[in-house]
Amino acid sequence: MNLSQIKILVKSDLYRYTKKTNKKTFIKYLINNCYFRFQVYLRMSKINGTILPFVFRLFKAGLGKKVNIQLNYNVPIGYGLYIPHGNVVVNSQATIGNNCSLLQFVSIGAIHNGKSATIGNNVYVGPNVNLVGDIRVGDNSVLGAGAVAVKSINSNKVVVGAPCKVIKDVIDINMYCDNLCDDTWARKL
Repeated sequence: MNLSQIKILVKSDLYRYTKKTNKKTFIKYLINNCYFRFQVYLRMSKINGTILPFVFRLFKAGLGKKVNIQLNYNVPIGYGLYIPHGNVVVNSQATIGNNCSLLQFVSIGAIHNGKSATIGNNVYVGPNVNLVGDIRVGDNSVLGAGAVAVKSINSNKVVVGAPCKVIKDVIDINMYCDNLCDDTWARKL
C-alpha cells in the first residue's frame, strides 16, 4: 500500500474520533490518545518498503501490549476504524469493513485455526462481544454488549444475548455510530 492511501485511511480513522482531519488535531490525538496512535502504527505497518513497515510493526507490537490490543497488520481493514478502548483481540483470518467500531473486550476468533468472521460496513461491535468462527456480520449491524455470535448476522439488525438473537431492525446506523465516513473516502483510495 502506498503512503497516499495510508494517509487517507489514517485521516478516515481520525475523522471517526474527532470529525476533523486537520494536522493540529492529528498531532494532538497522536500524542494524547494511545488507541488512535495504535491505529496509526497499524496502518503504517502496511506501507510499501522493507525497513519502515518493520519499524511500525515493532511500535505497534509494543503499544499493543500496553493497551492490550491484538490486531495483526495483515487483517484487511476498511476506512474509518474506531477502537476507543483496549482489550480487543482479532484473529488474523478476520476481515473488517469500513466504519467499524470495536469497543472494549471484543474478541473475534476462529474455531480450531479455521476461518474467522467477516465484518461488513458500518458495524458497531459493543463491549464484551464475541464473534466465533467463519461467520458474516452484515452491513449496518449492531451487536449489543455481551453478544455471542456463532452464526451469521443479516444486514441492518440489532442482536443481543448469548447466543445472540435479533431484537429489532436498524433504522438509522448513525444512532449507534458516531462520525461515520461517507463514500467519498472510498473514492479517495
